Amino acid sequence: MFYPFVPETAAEKVAEILKSKWVGQGPKVDEFEKEFAKKLGLQYVIFVNTGTSAIRLALATAGVGPGDEVISPSLTCTATNTTILEQFATPVFADIEYETININSNDIEHRITDKTKAIMCVHWAGYPCDMDEICRIAKDHNLVVIEDAAHAIRASYKDKPIGSISDFTAFSLQAIKQITTGDGGILSLKNKKDYESAMRRRWYGIDRAHRKPSVLGHDPTYDVWELGYKYNPNDIAATIGLEQLKYLDFVINRRTEIAKRYREELENVKGISLLENKNDRKSSHWLFTMHVDRRLKFAEMMQSKGIEVSVVHWRNDKYTIFGPLRKDLPNTDKAHETMISIPLNMSLTDDDVEYIIKSIKGGW
Repeated sequence: MFYPFVPETAAEKVAEILKSKWVGQGPKVDEFEKEFAKKLGLQYVIFVNTGTSAIRLALATAGVGPGDEVISPSLTCTATNTTILEQFATPVFADIEYETININSNDIEHRITDKTKAIMCVHWAGYPCDMDEICRIAKDHNLVVIEDAAHAIRASYKDKPIGSISDFTAFSLQAIKQITTGDGGILSLKNKKDYESAMRRRWYGIDRAHRKPSVLGHDPTYDVWELGYKYNPNDIAATIGLEQLKYLDFVINRRTEIAKRYREELENVKGISLLENKNDRKSSHWLFTMHVDRRLKFAEMMQSKGIEVSVVHWRNDKYTIFGPLRKDLPNTDKAHETMISIPLNMSLTDDDVEYIIKSIKGGW
């Protein structure tokens, strides 16, 4: 299902860092942030230690706190919603679109209360949500939009790169994403004040860029007025990221090529429903998810042929931490029983892809 992509040059560059003065956060982190922003066409970006940290940092900077509610999908990685709990806020689950597994913009507005602070949307598999509708709802109700773009690096919506649309967008650079820094995340921001606040919060709430060295025996020469965290990355990870960025277009193009082949060959296979693929947006193809009849039989057949498949994420309201199973999410109910993902990664050869397609066409 998953296979990390790491260019050979990364090992050489990391070896240089390990022999240098800066192993922790240093100049390579700054360089990676600048190159990431330039490569993706973003304004302000902050490199952090995980994608989960990027979401939590967005929530904190957006002012989400005790008693607040955040509307989000249930069918996602738990990190989307545990970060809301970490802010002592409450996730309010909205339904998804069966055809995309993205949050259903038509199911958001009636869930808004006077406690609602933000809308969290997840770009499932790297395919963008209906951002115009989501942003309109947010604007009408004075809410913050936070995009969980863990799957969606290099995706775009109506010619706008994901990361440039909302005030906060969180990317993941975890081991099995399109590109990786071993583990890591990026928070993209549009507002300078939010960016400055998030930068402080990344490192204990300290303004690292403008603090003055303390004089021995005297009080600190800086103040801390916002709750911060230990979310800063290191130069080892940043160095890997800099090498990865050189290959980002190559990676996305190859993944798109494989996804296109799957769509062409599986479109009319009985028992399979492919997800939506509109022309006004471009997926970054982290996953190739589809709906299948008799999912367990399908999975058993694929396993018997040596092909890994996965549901990837279960609906979050199945877990005790999020409370009882919701009864007002019909598309989530349906998708939870039929969705499955097949291999999509940089280790796949054309022959591998052909074998996967042939195996599926053989039936289950």
